[in-house]
Amino acid sequence: MKYKIGDISKLLGMSTEGLRYYEESGIITPKKVASSKFRYYDVWDLHILVRARAYKRLGFSLREIDDIVNSKKEVKITDMLLEKEKKLEEEVIHSLNLLKRTRQIKEMYADTPGMIYQYRLEHCPGIYRINTQDRYALINDPSVRSLANEWIDKAPFVFSSGLFPREELEAQGMHYHLGFGIEEQYAAYLHVEENQYVKRHPSRLCVHTVLPSSSDTVLSPERLSGAMEYIHSQGLQLAGDAFSMAIDFHKVGQIFKNLHRVWLPVQ
Repeated sequence: MKYKIGDISKLLGMSTEGLRYYEESGIITPKKVASSKFRYYDVWDLHILVRARAYKRLGFSLREIDDIVNSKKEVKITDMLLEKEKKLEEEVIHSLNLLKRTRQIKEMYADTPGMIYQYRLEHCPGIYRINTQDRYALINDPSVRSLANEWIDKAPFVFSSGLFPREELEAQGMHYHLGFGIEEQYAAYLHVEENQYVKRHPSRLCVHTVLPSSSDTVLSPERLSGAMEYIHSQGLQLAGDAFSMAIDFHKVGQIFKNLHRVWLPVQ
């Protein structure tokens, strides 16, 4: 039986332009009858198209599909499928991590507003951090800037993060650092390790609070004095540097605003 392009198009749910694309790639070769201006497809073309679409959805390029369909020598399809299998596994792992991160961010947005200037004891997430700013001045180190570029490319797993030194918190000082953080649970997947620029902050008991920040308000350890008072009121001691996870960046007129989820380690 011979079928016109419209018949095959309806049967497969493909546009005629899509069918011509496969034809131009050499994957199907409709026959032209001398007595007619139309080209015709047979059932073999139909089954080749079904197989070609299957390969395409597995990640094969049209050139690869053409090699499989029209090769005059044996094609190592098993090796090709193994390569596609590995790529699909990587995509699945990436999608699962994205789903996990999406749920995390959603939970943070739900929890954060109710914690502004409120305090509770909890274990902080383990994170890896890099400092890229000394307060609002960028650190002028090529290695730091190169690493920052590398980390920014890891969005949405990377977040803006503040570091408030223990001595500054205890003295209600003004010095702190800004940079980027990545939660420890994603470190292996993102190939993040501790080094001279990257510091690991393990999960530990902390006092957690949320600190509003904006471009017209100075961010400083001094603004965490309420958290320090809470620590003392609970008979606890500050046990190290505090760090933050910044979320909810937005503008109100010309003013930039965000919220810092802060964890102060205690013992």
